[in-house]
Amino acid sequence: MIALLHTGAAKFPQNLLPRARQAVCSLLPPGVLKGYGSIVSRKLASHGFGASMAAMSSFPPQRYHYFLVLDFEATCDKPQIHPQEIIEFPILKLNGRTMEIESTFHMYVQPVVHPQLTPFCTELTGIIQGMVDGQPSLQQVLERVDEWMAKEGLLDPSVKSIFVTCGDWDLKVMLPGQCQYLGLPVADYFKQWINLKKAYSFAMGSWPKNGLLDMNKGLNLQHIGRPHSGIGE
Repeated sequence: MIALLHTGAAKFPQNLLPRARQAVCSLLPPGVLKGYGSIVSRKLASHGFGASMAAMSSFPPQRYHYFLVLDFEATCDKPQIHPQEIIEFPILKLNGRTMEIESTFHMYVQPVVHPQLTPFCTELTGIIQGMVDGQPSLQQVLERVDEWMAKEGLLDPSVKSIFVTCGDWDLKVMLPGQCQYLGLPVADYFKQWINLKKAYSFAMGSWPKNGLLDMNKGLNLQHIGRPHSGIGE
């Protein structure tokens, strides 16, 4: 997922930049990030991005200081097991001005309802049993997320940040569903997010049924990392 936010503009088709700019602006109204255009232009220029820089630098000021890229992995099988439980909890803190990753939160989570991972789950995610055995519970991980958010200054009311996900499943379905099952509260900062699929659909006029793979193909980008691996993808 991070590839769509942190990708060389040289790989981005020139004819798509105006629509992509419109999509981003519709999701991220003006407000805070001063000097974004000049900083990114210098960074892009150092990589030989050429004519794309003019289009990129015309982005208006953005609302958010930081984008928090999140991609859960959860217990799974065929047919699907219930309830699903989060087993990998990764967050990348992306600076909205520089497009640099400033910090990473990453923990594996021990499932409690179905503690034994299925062969299907391991094959899909690359997560083996030893990676979740003895790891903190979801409640403990959420407490550490809150500590990390505070340490990174993301709980400061003057700092504007938002989660970014590939689809609504992570924060609309998975986290609130598991928290409800376990009787845990959901922090307010998890209740708003940017769905990259919607941004892509707005810009390209088609829905990416296969998520990142379709978006990378549609934008002529090479996928980096292992699909269905939270931190790796």
